Amino acid sequence: MPLLLLLVGCLFQTTEFPAPIEGTTYRIEDDVPAKDSEVRVDIMTNRRECMEAKVVDLDACLPRADRASGELHLSFRLRDPQAPTDIFRAISQDQLKVIQDRNIQNQVELIPHEPIGTGQLFVLVIDGSGSMWENDGARIRKVYAALLAPKVIDAFYPSHNSKTGVVAVRFSDKITGLDGGPPQVVTNREDYEKLIRDQLLTRTGGYTHLYDALRISLTELLDYQPVSDFVKIKGAEPTVILLTDGFNNEAASDTCATNAPKLQAAVDMLREIRTNQASSVRPTVYTVGLGTPYRKGNKPKGLNDAVTPQALCGQFMDYRIDPDLEDQGIDHVSLQWIAEAGGGKSYVREKAKDLATVFASAAATRYRWYEVWYKVPDNFYHRRSFNVEFQLLSYDRALTTVAVHPGTWLDAPTATHATGATWHTPTPFRASLAILMPALGVIVLLNYLGPAMFNARRAVFRRARPRRR
Repeated sequence: MPLLLLLVGCLFQTTEFPAPIEGTTYRIEDDVPAKDSEVRVDIMTNRRECMEAKVVDLDACLPRADRASGELHLSFRLRDPQAPTDIFRAISQDQLKVIQDRNIQNQVELIPHEPIGTGQLFVLVIDGSGSMWENDGARIRKVYAALLAPKVIDAFYPSHNSKTGVVAVRFSDKITGLDGGPPQVVTNREDYEKLIRDQLLTRTGGYTHLYDALRISLTELLDYQPVSDFVKIKGAEPTVILLTDGFNNEAASDTCATNAPKLQAAVDMLREIRTNQASSVRPTVYTVGLGTPYRKGNKPKGLNDAVTPQALCGQFMDYRIDPDLEDQGIDHVSLQWIAEAGGGKSYVREKAKDLATVFASAAATRYRWYEVWYKVPDNFYHRRSFNVEFQLLSYDRALTTVAVHPGTWLDAPTATHATGATWHTPTPFRASLAILMPALGVIVLLNYLGPAMFNARRAVFRRARPRRR
């Protein structure tokens, strides 16, 4: 009877959703993105959506579920919320949060698929203030070693992609190319290495106009014709890497608190540029602090929070930046605020090899789509309908929710688990025939056995009875 009801429900369903999860008794709704998402995490909930996305491996794309193990598998791609176009990103596992019914899931695996060679322009905005040259230029030499590391050069100029370029500038109270002239787009690794070797260690100095450097690199620099031409011709997405060893410091009298309204203006500008629907250029901003944080604590966790002196500085609101705070370390909180608004990540590193890892990660391979496996600690949570949220962290702000409805009366065949495998493999419904067919046979037999026995008895006893005359 439950099976009959399930079949009747499927036959008379008039809408596409909730769609069945193939091979299971689960059903899944269409995904719903949050209104303030900068990109859409588009969860592919059925075969049609996987095919529309031109996914090659359909089996890896389709949703899967197993009640016995408490596992769920979903896939997604990133899309522009304003237009039906894909957005390609290099997402690492720590940048994705999976939440089921408000509970953050810890047993999660993110698997990327189909790497692509999209155009990318790396804009290196390097602090050229006087502090970078202290101790015989110890800090700028770390940057030099990191930028010439083979893995960084390979990341900036991958062998399979001819659509990448690098613009390297330095800033103090102004922003210039490394040689002091206009910035140039470097399109091959030989010219890049020569530029870094010949020009990066040229001594400069001055105050640290960090926020101005950010503004100029996102406006005047990207509008500079050689740069804008490269972006348009190559279809390149700008990736800005902003590196400093201190604070935004424009005058000797600056305190930490005086930076709060300046940072707010910089963050507002950055958000406006990234959400400008009239522009096809969508820069991503990474921030790198060379040294150690000047105080404990980080930026408040809320998105789009107003920058206040208290949130930015804590107990150091009235401390002068030069020399008091800069002697203690880096304004990591400002860097976190900028990276969050810029859809990138913020790092604080001391060693050259760690800087190299950061530069390479900003140029990580991008993928067309991703699959996600996760497992709840108790499969009881698969005995009722639940909501799953995918949230991107420290990247383009994005949140999407999808509702999943496990079967109430009928369970799917239990998945199999290969030795050494992390996740279960769904068992096809046809495997259930080994159990269902004998059971159905017994039912059919019992349905026919009663009437057959009755007719047989009737026939026997009628023949044994004497005929009436």
